Amino acid sequence: MAFDVEACRREFWRLDRSGGGWRTDRAPTREDIHARWHWQMERAVPDPEASDIGRHSSLMSCKGKCVPREDVNPLEKRFRYAPMPLSWFENDPARHVFRKPDPDHRLLSSLSGKHLAGYTGRPSGAELFRWLTEGTRTRNERDWLAELLQDIREDDYPQLRRRDALSVWHVARAVLESDVRRGALSWWLNQFAQKPEGWKGRVPGGESLARAAA
Repeated sequence: MAFDVEACRREFWRLDRSGGGWRTDRAPTREDIHARWHWQMERAVPDPEASDIGRHSSLMSCKGKCVPREDVNPLEKRFRYAPMPLSWFENDPARHVFRKPDPDHRLLSSLSGKHLAGYTGRPSGAELFRWLTEGTRTRNERDWLAELLQDIREDDYPQLRRRDALSVWHVARAVLESDVRRGALSWWLNQFAQKPEGWKGRVPGGESLARAAA
């Protein structure tokens, strides 16, 4: 899908009006993420205009199209943000489990050995499976799980579902529980997010958008 420059600009100005308030009416789009990056980076760099960032950038100032190029590591996967709340994953596709548990939890054992190598007392595949399916019980367990989820490759996300009895809901719960903010993982999870029935989303600073839609 083509990048919607005007939607990105509108979201940037909504962020500016609201002081960066998160909208909760939908999962963030590519345009939302690019707008937030510009809004946050404008406050972080010494000369935003010279760096083509923020309100004076070619993207936000209407002085140019500057459509973000599709690259191997797009911003929506590099930027750090949480997935949608767990209630957004209470749907059949996100809850679906493809297979019975692997008795040896070979994938999780392999991921632990690869990404937690060198740590004393690193968890086994069986322990990781229990934490993912039943939740963690201690701060130490949450830290182990966070370390793993921050580090595993994007190619491994679908494998969690295909090679062990894990659902998207299990992974989303673990990400939220361990406070992991990794764009690639949140972007993958949010593909399965569905707005819960009766959800009351907010769009801080979106008053002008509501007037335009009226």
